[in-house]
Amino acid sequence: MIVKKMIFLSLILLTGCASLGSSKEEKHQMELNLHKVRTGVEEVRHELNSREIEYHVLDGKFIDLERAMAHLKKQINELQLDKFESLVGQLQAMGKSVQQLAVKQDKIVADIRQLRSHANETTTALVQYKEKITQFEQFVALQNQQLKELIKLKEGGAQCAQFENKKVYKIKSGDSLEKIAREQGTSVEEIKKLNQMTSDLIVVDQTLYLP
Repeated sequence: MIVKKMIFLSLILLTGCASLGSSKEEKHQMELNLHKVRTGVEEVRHELNSREIEYHVLDGKFIDLERAMAHLKKQINELQLDKFESLVGQLQAMGKSVQQLAVKQDKIVADIRQLRSHANETTTALVQYKEKITQFEQFVALQNQQLKELIKLKEGGAQCAQFENKKVYKIKSGDSLEKIAREQGTSVEEIKKLNQMTSDLIVVDQTLYLP
């Protein structure tokens, strides 16, 4: 737009210069053309000032935008750097953890091998102990059997010795423990104790031991 006005003003000046004469009309026309040129120049100057102001405003906005972009880029770089450093730290921590786990794993494997060796030794010892315990149990069982037989022999001998001093009574019809005790000069409790009875019930042809 400014270029077009400048071209138009130049054409007016050229036309005015080309038509210079001595007549008043020509002078008047020249003055009119000069006035148009001055007016056009003022308009062009005003428009240039306006464009210059707009340019300064746009230049300021562009500078602000560049600063904002630079600041944003700096923040992005710092954020990426922080993330990268954080990831590096995490990787280093994970590496240390892996090394510690490897050491623990090696120790656990060694302990397992040692326990397996001890387990084998313990198993062998337990088998030997089990065999000895079995032999001891057999010996104890044999001793218990012999002891039971001795107890039976002793009890049998005691009963035989006890029965030698007692007489035998055969139950008849109409007998009762009270009647027998009264006739034999003893008590019902003695008869029951001697014959290991838990009740007063007796039957015909039953044999009782009497003191």
